[in-house]
Amino acid sequence: ACPADAIVFGDLNDPESKVSKMFRDKRNYHLLEELHTLPNVGYLTKVKNKAENA
Repeated sequence: ACPADAIVFGDLNDPESKVSKMFRDKRNYHLLEELHTLPNVGYLTKVKNKAENA
């Protein structure tokens, strides 16, 4: 576990796990996704102007 929550580990097959919820987040993306590399690492885009998105 990462104390700063910069890295999250868990079971993607468990729909209630934190990592599974983060993978379903609309901000989630994968590097080289257009090449169909099927990566196991996902990244979340930084939120800018959070008040406008509320």
